[in-house]
Amino acid sequence: MTTASELGVDTGHDTLVIDPVKMNITNRVAEGTTLAGKHRFEGGLLLQGTLDGSGEIAGRLVVWHSGQLRGRFRVLGDLYVLGQVGATTDNSDPDTLVECQGTAYVASTGISTGTILATRLRMYDGATLQGPFKTLRSDESLPVLDGKL
Repeated sequence: MTTASELGVDTGHDTLVIDPVKMNITNRVAEGTTLAGKHRFEGGLLLQGTLDGSGEIAGRLVVWHSGQLRGRFRVLGDLYVLGQVGATTDNSDPDTLVECQGTAYVASTGISTGTILATRLRMYDGATLQGPFKTLRSDESLPVLDGKL
């Protein structure tokens, strides 16, 4: 019998699987589509095109491989970056800020030049984080007074 490690398979490697149907994502911006302005999406968003401007996504936001998000957005769920957050540049993009109320996942193909604020960050091998990341305090965390809980 041959084991997975003998076949050269890394069984300790993390895998990020995205299934918009199982994630109950009800909105989609298709590849080749560009939306600009102020937006609000109920039920999450699968972003395969370009979304520019500002707004709120009530649910999960998946920035697909072909997707690009630019501007100021609030995500009331988890953020999955497989594409681009922020402008395509070698430096950080000061005009893009994404506030994520859940966990921000940056996949191996993901690039962020904008600022991401989230309660947690999960980066996968190969992910590019050029812009700053800041941690949001969870509502469940206890306040710290005089260095004591």
